Amino acid sequence: TIRVWSADNGSDLGTLEGHTAFVIAVAVATDDTVYTASIDGMLRVWSGRDGSPIRTVAMDSSVSTISIGAGKTVLIGDVRGRVSVWNGGAAPARTLYTFGEDVNMLTIGQDGRLCVACGFDSQVSCL
Repeated sequence: TIRVWSADNGSDLGTLEGHTAFVIAVAVATDDTVYTASIDGMLRVWSGRDGSPIRTVAMDSSVSTISIGAGKTVLIGDVRGRVSVWNGGAAPARTLYTFGEDVNMLTIGQDGRLCVACGFDSQVSCL
C-alpha cells in the first residue's frame, strides 16, 4: 500500500492499493501524478488528486527507482542495472546506461538536461 498526505497541512489524502508485493519506488510529477513500482514487476500510474489508477504496466524487470523531470520525462532504474527513459509504453523507450548491478538511485534535474544515477556496483554516472 501507498499512503498519500498533503504536504501543505499533513492531512491524509488516502491509500493507493494494487501492488501485490512491496513497493520499492515512488515519484510524484508536478501535476500530482504518482508513479509507483513494486517487486511484483508492475509500474503503476495514479492520480494523486483522487487516487484513481491511470495505468498499470508489466515491466520486463522490477523497477528499483523512478525520477521525473520537466515535461513529465520519466526515468526508471531497474534491477538489471538499466537507466532508461520511459514514455508510457510497455517497455522503456531508450536505455541510457547499464550498471553492473541494480540501479540504487537516480535523479533528473528540473530542466530535464542532467541525470545522475548510482548502482550497487559503486558507480556514479552523470548521463
